[in-house]
Amino acid sequence: MTAQQLRSSQFRHVFYDVYVPASLDDSVQVRCDAAALILPPTAVFCGVTAARLYDVPVPDGDLRVHAAVPATAPTVPRIKQLKVHGYSIPAGQVCNLRGRRVIGPERLFLELAASVPRIDLVIAGDHMLRRQVSTRELLNAFLKDCHRRRGVSKARLAMPHLEPRSDSPPETRLRMLIVDAGLPRPVANQDVFNDWGVWLARPDLSYPAVKIAIEYEGLHHQQDHGQYSRDIERDGRMIDDGWIVMRVNKDGLFRTPRQVVNRVRKALSAHRPPR
Repeated sequence: MTAQQLRSSQFRHVFYDVYVPASLDDSVQVRCDAAALILPPTAVFCGVTAARLYDVPVPDGDLRVHAAVPATAPTVPRIKQLKVHGYSIPAGQVCNLRGRRVIGPERLFLELAASVPRIDLVIAGDHMLRRQVSTRELLNAFLKDCHRRRGVSKARLAMPHLEPRSDSPPETRLRMLIVDAGLPRPVANQDVFNDWGVWLARPDLSYPAVKIAIEYEGLHHQQDHGQYSRDIERDGRMIDDGWIVMRVNKDGLFRTPRQVVNRVRKALSAHRPPR
């Protein structure tokens, strides 16, 4: 194949001297496989790149491919879309994930603590527990053995906030918004039954003792007529059983979070459990 053919519309450039068919959609997997052709075989994908390979949600701000390379490895060409970190990773902290060398989940959590905001770390941790990428026990054990490591204090402080029952990043953001405002931590995705044992709903967040439910309404809740109808029926069942149902959308979560917190605080104050 000639250089002229590679520069044609049939191919697209990924990295230094690496091309793929133009019909192949861009993805973190494609970019990592392209980077592997440039990197030494001892390289390990790390940071937000490793998170994306694990399907762990992380911010979209940094789309470079991150890889750790031992200092003794051959020099890697400087490429804008490739961030090479010059350090070695112990063999016990490296996994083979669908044919790619990636840092283990526990080390990933530590590295994210050093590179993303706290809320995004909690979102990632929730996802890792929910999808069984790791466990709370493994994460705690790994962090316990880390000393003077960048991000370790932040990671340890985030651990009590992780919730394996959280279904989505917005749910995590909403829960942490409430907790960081000094309010009691709501229960995540717990089934609700009436006095006769009939299932009523499974609210995103709730305070069962005072019958307060908080639901995050994403766009699909509004755009999907079937989902919208089911939401109405669900809320009706809970209201008939004496529950208060609060609905929060994207605007409330990101544009008017103080109003959301005030609504929750007011509802809790008005419905304190009997002593």
